[in-house]
Amino acid sequence: MAQNRDISVFGNISAAVEAAFNVHEKEIATRARALDARFLPQFTRHEFTYTHHEDRMKAYLPEGLHDDANLVKTQQLPISYNVWKARNNPETAETIICLGGIYNSARRFDFFAEGAAENFNVIALDYPGKGYSGNLRMPGDYTLETYAAIVAALIDHIKPEKAFHMIGHSHGSKVIYEMVDQGFAHPQWAGTVIGDMPPETPAGPKLRRAWRNRERPASPTVDEAVKKLGNFLAGHGAPVDPDFIVHDFNHGFAHFTREGFGWAYDPNSMYGYADEYLKPYDKWDAFAKLPAPVLLLAGEKSNTATPDIVQKMLQSRPDMSLMLYEGVGHYPELVTEKRIQEVCNWIKTAAQAPAPLRASVPADPQKDMQRHIVQDNAPQAAAPAPKQANKGPKP
Repeated sequence: MAQNRDISVFGNISAAVEAAFNVHEKEIATRARALDARFLPQFTRHEFTYTHHEDRMKAYLPEGLHDDANLVKTQQLPISYNVWKARNNPETAETIICLGGIYNSARRFDFFAEGAAENFNVIALDYPGKGYSGNLRMPGDYTLETYAAIVAALIDHIKPEKAFHMIGHSHGSKVIYEMVDQGFAHPQWAGTVIGDMPPETPAGPKLRRAWRNRERPASPTVDEAVKKLGNFLAGHGAPVDPDFIVHDFNHGFAHFTREGFGWAYDPNSMYGYADEYLKPYDKWDAFAKLPAPVLLLAGEKSNTATPDIVQKMLQSRPDMSLMLYEGVGHYPELVTEKRIQEVCNWIKTAAQAPAPLRASVPADPQKDMQRHIVQDNAPQAAAPAPKQANKGPKP
C-alpha cells in the first residue's frame, strides 16, 4: 500500500494542461490543494484484500462458461479505506463507518470525518471501482450482494472492540439493507444512519441517471466540469458549500486524455448499478431488523424518500428518528460544522433518549434545527387543519 500515492485531479494534472488554465481554474486548483493540505494530515489510508469468489461470477454467466478457467476465477481485490482517529480519545472512542453513494470515493466524507473525529474514530470506504480500491472484472460483479460482502469483510478486518455505527449515504444505505438481508449481525453494531434511501425507491429518476452515466459524461475543461458538478448538486436543493464542490471534483473526477474531466469510476460499476435498478427492490424486512437506534436523513424535496414513504417508515419503525432537511432534494450533505454536530450528537445520545428525535433542519447552515416534541414512540401526528373563524350566520 502506497500511502503517498495521489490519484486526485490536481495531483496528476500535467504542467502543460495547468499552464492553459484560465483565472477561475487557477483559483479552483489553489483552493483544492489548500483543502488537501488541511485534510491529508488528519487521516491515514489503509487496505485489505477482499476475495471475490468465482461462484459469484457463475451467478450471472451462462452455464456453458462455468468451466472456462481463464474467465471464471477467484479474484483477490485490494479495498482501500481511510481512518480518522478521534482527537480526544481514540483508544476508547466509538467508530462511525461511512458508506457513500454510487459515485462517491471515501474522500467525499472528509468534511464530515473532520467534524466527527472530535469524539469518534471515523472510517470511510472506497467501493470497488472507486478511489484507491481495485476494479472488479465484470459488470455483473458490481451487485448489492458484493458491496455488502465487502463491507462485512471490512468490519471483520478492522475487528472493532468498541461500538460502531454505520452511516449510509444514498447507495450506502442500500448496502446496509443488503447486509442485513444476508444475515450480517455484530454485537458491536450500535446504530444506523440512513441517508435519504428508504427500503423501497421509485425506479425512474435513479434508473435514468444510472443508465446515462454508463457513458461516463465528461467536460472538456476544469471550469465546465466544476460548473456541471455544482449544478448537479444544486439540483438537489439547498445551497452547497463551494469548498465541497471543489473538493468533490478533485477527488471524484479524473482527467481522461480524449474526453476531458469526468467521474472517476470503473465504467463496469455503473453498468452493474443500472442493472441493479431493473430488479425488484423491497428491503422492508431488512429495515425492520436494523439495530436501533435508527436515524433517517431525508430531503424535504427528495424524489427518493418521498413524504408518503417517510410516513410508511415511521409507521413501520416508530422508534426511528427523523431529520428533515428543508429545501433539500436527495443529498442532505453533511459539510458545515452545525449539520455535522447535529448528527454526531444524535449518534452519541440516541440510545439514552426518552423518545425518538423529530427535527426540521433549515437550509441556512448557521441556523439550529427545530426539534418537534414526541411524547412516546408513536409517529408524529399530522398537524390538525386550522379551524375556520365563526363569522356567524350569513345574512
